Amino acid sequence: MKTNLLLALPLALAAGSLAAQDTFELHGYMRSGVGRSSNGGEQETFYLANTGGSPTGGPGYRLGNETDNYLELAFDVRAYDKGETSFKLHFRPSFRGYYQVRDSSADAGGDVDNSKSPSPNQQVWIREAWGEATGVLGNSTAFRNASIWAGRRFYMRQDLHMRDQWYWNNSGDGVGIEGINLGFAKLHYAFIQHDSGNVSNDWNNGAIKGDLAPYSQWVGGSGHFVIGSHDLRLSDIALWQGGSLTVGYQYNDAHGDAKADAAGMNNKGHQYHVMLNQSNFFGGDNRVYATYGDGNTFWNWYNPEVKTENTWWHVMDAFYIKPVKNLELGGVIQYRKQDGKGSMKNNTNSWLSYGIRPVYFFTKHFSVAAEIGYDKLKFDNETEDRHLWKQTLALQWSPQASWWSRPSIRVFVTRGQWNANANQWNKIAEGHFGAETQGVTFGAQIEAWW
Repeated sequence: MKTNLLLALPLALAAGSLAAQDTFELHGYMRSGVGRSSNGGEQETFYLANTGGSPTGGPGYRLGNETDNYLELAFDVRAYDKGETSFKLHFRPSFRGYYQVRDSSADAGGDVDNSKSPSPNQQVWIREAWGEATGVLGNSTAFRNASIWAGRRFYMRQDLHMRDQWYWNNSGDGVGIEGINLGFAKLHYAFIQHDSGNVSNDWNNGAIKGDLAPYSQWVGGSGHFVIGSHDLRLSDIALWQGGSLTVGYQYNDAHGDAKADAAGMNNKGHQYHVMLNQSNFFGGDNRVYATYGDGNTFWNWYNPEVKTENTWWHVMDAFYIKPVKNLELGGVIQYRKQDGKGSMKNNTNSWLSYGIRPVYFFTKHFSVAAEIGYDKLKFDNETEDRHLWKQTLALQWSPQASWWSRPSIRVFVTRGQWNANANQWNKIAEGHFGAETQGVTFGAQIEAWW
């Protein structure tokens, strides 16, 4: 009997392990590194404010230009799976510490020198916590494979990897139905709700120390805002071989407490999206995206409660190709125009951005990457534009000879060049290069996803 028990124990453990693997998956993303600037300080990010997907956040063209240690863990649990019916749960905690606050990172925010606070320098989020059920809406062709969901999630967001720019991003807490089969397309509807809140103490100007102010408006004023967003999409519209289309409409309705509404911040917004994907494009793929919006959709996820009397549009072409053996390229060109009206007239501006990252593979594991990016922002009420060039050269080691292969360990040198007018708002590199209009950084980084 003892022998049988000893033999049964490892078999039971093995069976349990297989069962766990069948119901649980772990995915994730991380980046971590170290760097210095040519002025002797920490590595800084060369980023032009009011470009990309958020007002002040970077990193712009990201290769050799990121200054944080970031970890994102994605837990996927198959809670129930029988026949055509399944219930799945998704959790995504994330952790971040910036290079400039290493003391805080090293002692988990203990504030040993009384100069740094645990938050926001030591940041922890629950970025996703949601569940979905499939096979519970009947057996009709339209609803057989559709799913219902609720919770906090990254809702079908679209990313430009070179800039870490989420150009179509309506994430938040919500509920919805996904994947209704219309034959020619898939239909999706979601209601997403956002609460305003950010960090006080001059966070907008790159201040390191700050206190959380969960019920303060992000820009000026005060009050607690709730933003309800209705999101309707049609995806998987087949056009021709390798070509597919996605279209979307979004309606934002921002409301605050009585004080905030009285200040006229209860504005609305509409946004329309078109996205064309083409596979088998010079060995890779190409994506064309266009959007038109008004009201509070301009920054959307970041501060949609702010009164914005404006219309705006944005077009982008992003590609990844393999032109010749051992050489792969990613690139983008995009243009955005915002037309301010009334109290927002002085916000009328245009933004042009283009960049390319070629990677040449000398061996299966070793490559050289170069990245060049340019941003130009022009406000109609200014005689001079604001512009920034950023160039990076990096040596990389990765598992495969692929532009997308990760983990990737890099050593790099980056140079930024800008004009004085670029420092009008949120200074380049947080102002650490003083009156200079150029700077150099260098360092090492590991980036991975799995």
